[in-house]
Amino acid sequence: MIRWSIQEIRRIAMKLAQRRIPHAHILAWSSWRRAHQANARKAHLKQKLQL
Repeated sequence: MIRWSIQEIRRIAMKLAQRRIPHAHILAWSSWRRAHQANARKAHLKQKLQL
């Protein structure tokens, strides 16, 4: 997973404070998002190295 960004921390804090969405869902979404970004970054670097 990629590291936490300041913006990601702010977004999560705001969503948790609003209490409209269950906390588990917010944290699971953030985890999925960061894992997806890490996979995209790996694929990008792999393609860049092949050129």
